[in-house]
Amino acid sequence: MGRNWRKLIAPLLLLIAAVGLFWLMRWTAGERGRLTALEVSLREALAPAEQGITAVVYHAAGILTTLRDYGRLQAENQALQQEVAALKAARIQMEEYRLENERLRNLLNYTEAYRHTFDFTVAPVIGRNPSNWYHTLTLGLGAKAGLQKDQVVVTPLGVVGRITAVTPQTAEVLLLLDREGAVGGMVQVNRTPGIVEGSPDYHGYLQMVHIARDAPVMEQQVVVTSGLGGIFPRGLFLGTVVKLLPEPDGLMKRAIIEPAVDFDRLEEVLVITRVKGDTANAVSGPGAAGDGRDRPGSNPAAGAETGRRQG
Repeated sequence: MGRNWRKLIAPLLLLIAAVGLFWLMRWTAGERGRLTALEVSLREALAPAEQGITAVVYHAAGILTTLRDYGRLQAENQALQQEVAALKAARIQMEEYRLENERLRNLLNYTEAYRHTFDFTVAPVIGRNPSNWYHTLTLGLGAKAGLQKDQVVVTPLGVVGRITAVTPQTAEVLLLLDREGAVGGMVQVNRTPGIVEGSPDYHGYLQMVHIARDAPVMEQQVVVTSGLGGIFPRGLFLGTVVKLLPEPDGLMKRAIIEPAVDFDRLEEVLVITRVKGDTANAVSGPGAAGDGRDRPGSNPAAGAETGRRQG
């Protein structure tokens, strides 16, 4: 009898607990103004646990959302980076177009100013000889475009040099800086003559040699081509005197000249393909204006001494 009673205790307790739970649910289901002390105690005890569980659930949900959106965000970020790179490239290209347009506009203005005296061809600079950087350059036009040996090459600032060789598609230009490309020059204000060539001891500068010791040559005077030699017409702007040096013999002196053209920054040049008439007075010259950098001194083609001359 005792053993059987012990077997019934567990089911009986479960039944009592179920009834009590059902009664509690019924009792607390409706709206009530006051909670029992037991309910208050249970809620106060379980509140921190509920807050912790809620925080963990929200945090886990955020992690899951981040993981779910990571691939999409990564793809969007990569697309935006590509778009930014494309915009930067487009901006750089637009700036190149703007600068090219500005250079070509200057060339056009120059050709318009002297259209009654010369025919010009605009030619791009496509290369330089690495072993002879400051002496020759290559143009992207040749015989098919009408370019020929000994045609004069200029920019709106002054003379660049002359063509020494051509192929059907290219032309080689000998720069003024090369001593083999000596040019007959003169001081514009007083017509003092001399030979202008590349300076051997002042890198990137020209020099005028064969100047008499007592010749009235001074700093800041403009030097133009003299027209001697049969290649360059007279009056082309060559540069400005920046220094005078005596020759060792004591009878002569030489003038160091800052060239009118920046040979490091040549991108397009003008080739004079035809001389239409008398060029002696075709260009007023920078000396008259007082600023050789703003206007080339003369006719863009001036008399050149084609061979090197020693003073």
